[in-house]
Amino acid sequence: MQISLVLLLVCMLFSTVLFYTQSEGINERDSRGSQNFNFVAAGHFGCSDRTIRTVKGMVKKNPELVLALGDLSYERSPNCWLNVINPLDVNGKVKISFGDHDMSNELFKYDTYLKHFNLTKPYYSFNYQNVHFLAMATAKNKIIPYDPASQQYQFVKEDLKSAYDNKSINWIIVYSFKPFYSSNTTHPGQEELRDTYHPLFDKYGVDVVLQAHNHNYQRTYPITFNQTRPSSPIVLDRHTQNYSSNPKGPIFVTVGTAGAPLYNLSSQAPSVISQFANNGFLNVDIEKSKKEFNLTGTFYKNDNLEKQDYFTITK
Repeated sequence: MQISLVLLLVCMLFSTVLFYTQSEGINERDSRGSQNFNFVAAGHFGCSDRTIRTVKGMVKKNPELVLALGDLSYERSPNCWLNVINPLDVNGKVKISFGDHDMSNELFKYDTYLKHFNLTKPYYSFNYQNVHFLAMATAKNKIIPYDPASQQYQFVKEDLKSAYDNKSINWIIVYSFKPFYSSNTTHPGQEELRDTYHPLFDKYGVDVVLQAHNHNYQRTYPITFNQTRPSSPIVLDRHTQNYSSNPKGPIFVTVGTAGAPLYNLSSQAPSVISQFANNGFLNVDIEKSKKEFNLTGTFYKNDNLEKQDYFTITK
């Protein structure tokens, strides 16, 4: 009897060890915690005084995660940018996507970033609390393909399905570099990305898509893919800031505002509710109450951390 009991305890202990070994590196923070936290996001940093102000503003928000949306350093070396973000770059807090300028100079910066941020591939995902984050690599299709025949497409499809089926996940956030949609500015929305991935985002319940490439800020309504006219997405909810009905399509937010010179906006797309050209960053608060889950995004200008835009999704 005693021997059987000892064997049972050993088996239980082994199972516990095995469980945590398999989960390591996938769940960055146990989803059974408070489920209240914040993260910040922006792209197009560079190493200017504007960049330093952006980073200082981010530090004041004390984020648990920092999403850098590509075009991190415009110098031949990534060192200046790594030095600028050093106050944020602790305990694996900074997560990156790759931009055009991160894949230049014979991929020197690209290789440096992979090593520095402990990445094996430029596209990856992770869970933090009750949020699933997916980083896509969309800068250069010829170098890191994202077309429907690519390994990345298969990864994204399987990853989103897994997150959608995971009962402990309440939010799905995608972050990338090239825009899926855009108002009229320097770079238009990328057609192949839009036509290939937006249907997946709709199918698997993506809540927010963060993007860059354009050096300005843009936010869409919750939108779904338009099979008939792909360049004209269908607006699901025309409220300007508060979405309490759990819209069935993602909000696309361009945050190319971290420090690089800004791009003018010559017109506003019908699906875009807010747009401007100012340096700053997006702060996202994830909160849980007894009856509902809330995601609140706020754009803070570098000037005195003035709030310039916000939106809330409630489930």
